[in-house]
Amino acid sequence: MKTQFEIWLNKVNEERKSYWDNNYSHKPYQPLTYRKGSKYIKIFDDGSVWGFVSMKDGWNKGVFVNEGDLMKAAGRNSVARWSRGNIFDGTDSWEYYGPTYLK
Repeated sequence: MKTQFEIWLNKVNEERKSYWDNNYSHKPYQPLTYRKGSKYIKIFDDGSVWGFVSMKDGWNKGVFVNEGDLMKAAGRNSVARWSRGNIFDGTDSWEYYGPTYLK
C-alpha cells in the first residue's frame, strides 16, 4: 500500500513527465526519486536535490514546520527556512525544477 507521500510523488512525476514530453522529447524523462532521513525525505532529480518534505512536526531555523511541509533545498543537505506549502492539504507549491521561490 502506498503512503500519502508516494501518492503525491507519483502525481508530481506525472505532471513533470507531461511537461518534459512537451518540451524535451529528445531525451527520456527521469522521474524524481527519494531517500528518507531522520527528519526529512530528500527528493532527487537525477542526482541533484529537488526539495525536501518534513516527516514530522518540529522546528527548522526558528520556524515551526508541520509534517508534510514541502521545503526548498538550501544546499545538498540543508533545508531552506520557510515551507512552500504542505503536500497533505494541497497547498504545496512547486515547478518542474523544484519548490517555488517565496514571493
